[in-house]
Amino acid sequence: MKVFISADIEGTAGIADWNEAKKGNQDYEYFKKQMTAEVKAAVQGALEAGASEITVRDAHGSARNIDPSLLPEGVRVLRGWARDPFMMMQGIDSSFGAVVFTGYHSPSGKARNPLSHTMTGDIYYLKINNKLISEFELNAMSASYHGVPVVFISGDEGIVQIAKQNVPGIQTVSTNIGSGASVDSIHPAKAVKLIEEGVYNAVKNIGVQPVSIPAEFEVEIAYIEHTLAHKLSFFPGVTKKDDRVLTFRDQDYYEVLRKLLFLL
Repeated sequence: MKVFISADIEGTAGIADWNEAKKGNQDYEYFKKQMTAEVKAAVQGALEAGASEITVRDAHGSARNIDPSLLPEGVRVLRGWARDPFMMMQGIDSSFGAVVFTGYHSPSGKARNPLSHTMTGDIYYLKINNKLISEFELNAMSASYHGVPVVFISGDEGIVQIAKQNVPGIQTVSTNIGSGASVDSIHPAKAVKLIEEGVYNAVKNIGVQPVSIPAEFEVEIAYIEHTLAHKLSFFPGVTKKDDRVLTFRDQDYYEVLRKLLFLL
């Protein structure tokens, strides 16, 4: 069975500040290593559970964070951005049997992580059918578009709870509990151990179904800056709801993703 891993950094164990998540900062160097360690643990867990092939999507910032040399041989690593509509899920297709998320985080609009956001720092919130949407939910629907279930997630407690609500039975590891600009974190080595165990159990005994995809989508994007909302309001098919909010409708999730590629 092929396993697809999408890896982010803002839900890695202990991370608490944007300087720790942004390439070029001294603080980032440690968390780049922790992100790699957590991804390696996920890969090892999947291999131990019998995965025949693993693709890792480096899905944070520059998409050049993970040190591929520290991963087991045979793993394929997607780095950089192709500007593909599947974004953090570039490379996913129906040949995969399971999807794993590591380092995921709470969405914009939720105070469960000092680094809560959705795709970019420009977004105040993203809603689909009047529901606040996280990167987890966007990417889980991308997996479902190809009929693939999301079986595991690690990240802050906020996104873990969202994942459990959307995917009953999903295996999870909560790395951090956010409070204002602080986090209460488990030990980084414990996070690595729990991720390997969790992914092993998730892949060995897949007990979840792909998340449901709505028949119709009403998408609402609120921007922090009204100037950006004004600029993007000229995108085809978009309606300006107010000074900071744009909306659009569609029935095909791929078409939703194609619009979001330009609007987020």
